[in-house]
Amino acid sequence: MKTNETQALSTLSADGKLHLHCPKSWAELSQQQLHYVLDLLGCGLYNDVEIRTYMLFRFCEIEVRKRRHTSVSCRVRLDTGKWHYFDIQNWQVQDMIGQLSFINSFEGFGRGLESVGDFTAADEQLSDYKFGWFLVCEKNYAAYINTKDAKYLDILAQWLYMCDDEPVAKSDKKLDTDAAIQMSVFLWFSDLKKRYARMYPNFYKPADKVGGSYNFLDSYNAQLRALTDGDVTKEEEVKSVSCLRALTELDAKAREAEEFKRKYGDK
Repeated sequence: MKTNETQALSTLSADGKLHLHCPKSWAELSQQQLHYVLDLLGCGLYNDVEIRTYMLFRFCEIEVRKRRHTSVSCRVRLDTGKWHYFDIQNWQVQDMIGQLSFINSFEGFGRGLESVGDFTAADEQLSDYKFGWFLVCEKNYAAYINTKDAKYLDILAQWLYMCDDEPVAKSDKKLDTDAAIQMSVFLWFSDLKKRYARMYPNFYKPADKVGGSYNFLDSYNAQLRALTDGDVTKEEEVKSVSCLRALTELDAKAREAEEFKRKYGDK
């Protein structure tokens, strides 16, 4: 769980070396830090190097005093409370931001922003989330992948944040989204799909396989047919089953189908 932001305390060792402390993974970011990163990623104004440089200086609480051509004069407050003044070379910045390259991957992202206003994000793996709701999320995620239209991320957010025990989308309220929230639900669902691909290898396709000729409606109907054995009267019952339970059954059916195909061919 991402915690509230605490002060980054730099230390000076006995030999005079300055030790700066900075997160090295999504999991190490506090909620405040995460929101800052998502704002940078979502606004579209900065490239990767610029984003990671901003992260380094903010999270290590480095104050810039003067900029030069190849270096920057800075200061940080040490854990002793004293200020430490130093120069940092451009090549050193390039080296230090290497540990922040985790932002280039959605793996390990988790559920991102845990709350937005009065609304709380669903549990990270959607363990207690209804399968019917998950199908709606899948539909809008796939639509975003294919169109890059952010309106689908807005819809995804309405389904992934909860009002009491149901998605905001099913209430009479509305979640106000911004670029950070859009980026958060996109990375969350991308990470989730990757994990599902590992959990349900016989059925689930990795997130990077979605796109191109992918037809969600075909997939949607195939999933429901598999779980209802073609009985349309059972659709609502299936949609109310928990997401993980439904995917477990689908994975078992896919495994059985593959075993049948290996044994009997395409008869």
